[in-house]
Amino acid sequence: MKNLYLFVLLNVMLTNAYSQKMDDINEMIGKNQFNEARVAIEKYLSNPKKSSDAEGWYRKGIVYNSLSKESNMPMDTILALKSSSYDAFRKNQSVDSKDLFMMLENYVSYIDLYYGFYDLGVKQFNEKHFSAAMEAFKKAIEVKDYILMKKYEYNQVKLYKLDTSLVMNLAAAADNANKEDEAVKYYREIMSANVFGAEYKFIYEYLLVHYMQKDDDVSMNEILKIVKVHYPESIDTWLDTEIKAATKKGDLSLLFKKYDQLMAENPSNFILPYNYAAEMYNTLYGKDAVNAGNIDISNKLTETIKKAINNESNGEKTAATLMTNHLYNMAAELIDKSNAIKGAKSEDLKKKTDLKSLANKTMDECIVYCDQMVKFYEAISSKSAIQKANYKIILGYLSDMYNLKKNPVKAAEYDKKNAAADRM
Repeated sequence: MKNLYLFVLLNVMLTNAYSQKMDDINEMIGKNQFNEARVAIEKYLSNPKKSSDAEGWYRKGIVYNSLSKESNMPMDTILALKSSSYDAFRKNQSVDSKDLFMMLENYVSYIDLYYGFYDLGVKQFNEKHFSAAMEAFKKAIEVKDYILMKKYEYNQVKLYKLDTSLVMNLAAAADNANKEDEAVKYYREIMSANVFGAEYKFIYEYLLVHYMQKDDDVSMNEILKIVKVHYPESIDTWLDTEIKAATKKGDLSLLFKKYDQLMAENPSNFILPYNYAAEMYNTLYGKDAVNAGNIDISNKLTETIKKAINNESNGEKTAATLMTNHLYNMAAELIDKSNAIKGAKSEDLKKKTDLKSLANKTMDECIVYCDQMVKFYEAISSKSAIQKANYKIILGYLSDMYNLKKNPVKAAEYDKKNAAADRM
């Protein structure tokens, strides 16, 4: 398709005879003496009387395009030669009211330049000359748009207003040239044309990351709305992007609000409540526990983990494991608070009793989840290192809680299991 036949010499009888000099130029072209022809055509057109000569400009276009195809030609020179060729053909048409020369060749030179610029851009890209590749791709688009504007048509060649491959190559070249804003501009052309499919998903991912880094919530939400419709299979990716954007703002209340919003919109999703629970868990029990001892957050964490447990379908029971950790820590904090009350006033004694009661209730709930996890781990014949560690931790929880409940027999049962686990 790219090896299109180019007319070099036109058998046209003109009313006025041209000078011998043009005949000489045509002879050089016919002999593929393009370097000599370039010198001659430049000299010819430098004559003020010939500066508007249609054939002169047409021949210049032929000479420069042909010269750009010679072997071992530097790529930056190829771009300059092809650009000059394109300009010369356009000049020819501007001074030839009948459009004789281009019409007789059926405007084949333009489609040849389009492919020539495109191929040059690919070569520059492959050699990591990304800025140069951008220029070549841009010229290919310019020529293609001119062809479409003029409504030129070719056998076996169909051009479109949006050449997705070309625009994507241009965007990729811009990105590699560290010209991110230009890359975004061209990727948005793909998006604006409502182009979707697996091979284009990375474009929307790229745009989302860009707008997240720019804190451009309006543009990011615009794209999120699109990808959730056209790429529903990647919903976890899109939700994770929203969470990362909220996290980036550094406001914990805004992050939690975003989790609440997304969970309401995606009630059957597992990742959202699990990650939300992990965030709350860290604020309660982590190194920088900004919500340590906050009973409201603790209760919300319990409910959030329950949602994660209901939505977990991979059989790993990661949410249930998190629940055992949370309830054990919550009970321990309640016991510490109760023990810290030393007053003998009735209100102090009541508060102390209420905390102990809540601690016992929390331990009872924790024991239920711990027992479930013990059965789960004991059913696994070959445990991973993490599973072995979690199994032993839960056995330790059970032993501690039964000791606190004054049940040494049950505590000893789990201590025995824990010792046996060391020999696995």
